[in-house]
Amino acid sequence: MLLGALAGSARAAQGKAAAGEIVVGSSAAFSGPAAMLGQGLHAGAQALFKQINGQGGLGGAKLVMRALDDAYEPVRTDRNTRLLVDDPKVLALFGYVGTPTSKAALPYVRRWQIPFVGAFTGAEVLREPNPMVFNVRAGYRAEAEALVAAMVSSGVKHVGVLYQADLFGRAGLEAMRSAAEVQGLVIGPVASVQRNSVEVQAALAALLLRPQPEAIFMVSTYATCAAFIRAARQQGYAGRFYSLSFAGLEPLRQALNQDMRKVTIAQVVPDPDDASVAVVAAYQKAMREAGHKQFDSISLEGYIAARVLVEGLRNAQKPLSRESVAQGLETLGRVDLGGFQVAYRSKDHQGSHYIGLSSDK
Repeated sequence: MLLGALAGSARAAQGKAAAGEIVVGSSAAFSGPAAMLGQGLHAGAQALFKQINGQGGLGGAKLVMRALDDAYEPVRTDRNTRLLVDDPKVLALFGYVGTPTSKAALPYVRRWQIPFVGAFTGAEVLREPNPMVFNVRAGYRAEAEALVAAMVSSGVKHVGVLYQADLFGRAGLEAMRSAAEVQGLVIGPVASVQRNSVEVQAALAALLLRPQPEAIFMVSTYATCAAFIRAARQQGYAGRFYSLSFAGLEPLRQALNQDMRKVTIAQVVPDPDDASVAVVAAYQKAMREAGHKQFDSISLEGYIAARVLVEGLRNAQKPLSRESVAQGLETLGRVDLGGFQVAYRSKDHQGSHYIGLSSDK
């Protein structure tokens, strides 16, 4: 009876565009220790939506974002996603923040056959074959490979790992192990920290045992990473710190009071201040029009992900439905957004392969 009810609910919520509106749903961290990630990502996306709506909308229809807060907690993501997929007006899910939260949404994505676009995570769980998942950013494996290459070029031979005790942390740890094995980098010791926590003393004690590793690779949010870096510096640790892009360059810098000495963080979008890149100039224009005076990599990623979604919507057959939006995204092929390329085709929904590094001496 339960399965029948779920199937009936799924059929009832196949989704079609409301008159005069194109509704997109999201569950993201708008509060809690990862709030700057969700707020930033959606600031960029909403800037684009506002710009398009101010120009008459998309084919005359207004773009509407229905965004719910999950505070980077999967239980809340599950509840939010059920509400979103049950609304037939919601044509796609967009801009989820994090690996455990995105994974919580995947059963609904499969059952309700709704496109899942531009999640703020590079985890492999979103890069397994799924016709409804459309990534924009590069994956953590590619980030780890670039970070390991930077470590090796800096003379690092031995790296410790601080990882979040959940699916995201394990994904980052495995990506680092794989990349390190190829390039002969030794990993150990390894310590975990709880999600949404700044209690790092136990991990610090484990990671700074002598002989100390020459660098620490961190797989967590900006608040946790900053707490660990501050505590390690206070104990006299002189090595370097490396992080996946998920920590967020600007929030991490802010949490460290601008002191990014010996910190390297992977980037999956260009420099948000470099207006010589066409997509960055377009992003800056949209942000200014939306009332924002500062630019950052997180909102740039949100803007780029929203551009991909809009391209898919334009390419979709009318009337819009969840199925036609998915087909519109899958058949985009190679798209140059202005110095930033993405590509989508059958069985390849990776999007971008761009990787950069931000590093202070």
